[in-house]
Amino acid sequence: MTTSTTGFASLLSAKAHAFATDAHGSFIDGRRVGTRGAAIDSIDPSTGTVITQIADSDEATVDAAVASAAAAFDGEWGRLTAGKREAALHRFADLIESHAAELAEYDALEGGKPVTFVEAVDLPLAVEQFRYYAGWPTKLTGDVVPVDTPNAHVYTRKVPLGVVGAITPWNFPLCQAAIKLAPALAAGNTVVLKPSELTSLSSLRLAELAIEAGLPPGTVNVVTGSGVTTGNALVNHPGISKISFTGSERVGRVLGAAAGSSLKHISLELGGKNPNIIFADADITAAATAAAVTAFFYSGQVCFSGSRLMVQRAALDEVLEIVRQYAEALVVGPGLDRASTMGPLASSQHRDKVQNYLRSLSGTAGSIAFGGNGIDGDGYFLQPTAVVGATDDDAVITDEIFGPVLSVQVFDSIDELMPRLNRAQYGLTAGVWTEDVRKAHTVAQRLQSGLVWVNTYADYHAAAPFGGFKNSGLGKDCGPEGLAKYLDTQTIWMSLA
Repeated sequence: MTTSTTGFASLLSAKAHAFATDAHGSFIDGRRVGTRGAAIDSIDPSTGTVITQIADSDEATVDAAVASAAAAFDGEWGRLTAGKREAALHRFADLIESHAAELAEYDALEGGKPVTFVEAVDLPLAVEQFRYYAGWPTKLTGDVVPVDTPNAHVYTRKVPLGVVGAITPWNFPLCQAAIKLAPALAAGNTVVLKPSELTSLSSLRLAELAIEAGLPPGTVNVVTGSGVTTGNALVNHPGISKISFTGSERVGRVLGAAAGSSLKHISLELGGKNPNIIFADADITAAATAAAVTAFFYSGQVCFSGSRLMVQRAALDEVLEIVRQYAEALVVGPGLDRASTMGPLASSQHRDKVQNYLRSLSGTAGSIAFGGNGIDGDGYFLQPTAVVGATDDDAVITDEIFGPVLSVQVFDSIDELMPRLNRAQYGLTAGVWTEDVRKAHTVAQRLQSGLVWVNTYADYHAAAPFGGFKNSGLGKDCGPEGLAKYLDTQTIWMSLA
């Protein structure tokens, strides 16, 4: 493992630097607006320095954003034909694609993610969301319903919910914004988007591109700020018909309760402690390499990271050695440095949280096989780490650590393995590696997991539903299911007598 340190100013393009270092309020009704409320420092996690300040938008600002979205829903956006809505979303996708390099810089700067990875992964996925859902508006059909009542004509139609409050996390700012905006807009809704206060820049720029694409003012609004101030105002606003949230289980429970009290629609994509299972008959090199990639990708700050590696005993030593070699080859450095292959953690507080999990190993059977230390210098860096020997009840096994920490456990048989895995509180994703197709199907179908990858890991497409079971959330992103949660069904019953 090698490290690299460079200041962000010299690595940003001139256009991105000008936008990033400007002070930012919210984006409402098609323009940037001054926002009442305190200012929040946006920090470069690679250096610990302040990039700019964003507004902690207050209730009045959120109210203005919701009013703008409601006016667009009742007005120009709501009156657009399905074909024109499709065309607008295609133009939006084109602009994201043409501004990909600039947008990638914002997420690399604020999130610390290697910019080459953001360009190769996040931006194509965001464009894919808009291209996929742009094809849906002209396919939203209802049904004629056969009923026993004479002289009755009964039919249904799919209708948008209204104004959607979308709350995105700091780890995939642009990509998560696209995952929420694309289906919500395709369904005919308008959106008030609240990005994480840690990573707001790409969402603000995205709102500008929406106007450039020809979406009417108010169709996409962005309110910046904290969850405590801005998030609460958005969730509890009576003009919001639907909450779409991606983030922690703890916050998801709070939002679920708030939505329930006001009878708002809500979908929650929450956390995961995802098992990645390697049988001894698998292609060990491919399986172990994929395990290392997913464990340390974006410093492990990914909800579907395969952070619980389950290895059949006979393959343990070989797997651990491959993972170790991969970790040692990582170049840990600033997100904007094109030499970096692993960046920092998102904040100093988050790095402390991850290190506390490693400290919790004291007095348990678990130990650190390699890594485990912070890296001297500026920024919130932590070595890629593997933990071995922990039991099923240890916190490093049960909890979503959300850092570059791979917890490795041993198993001997399927019958022993499955109860251990299905006792987990989460059920987001899982991986299975074996050359035995019967074994693959058996394990995949017995796993209580919303998505199971077999002999691969972390494949993702806008057409394939994504979402978890149990404490990993409610509802699905992507595919037809990702669109359905932004629609309701109206039944019209006509007497022909």
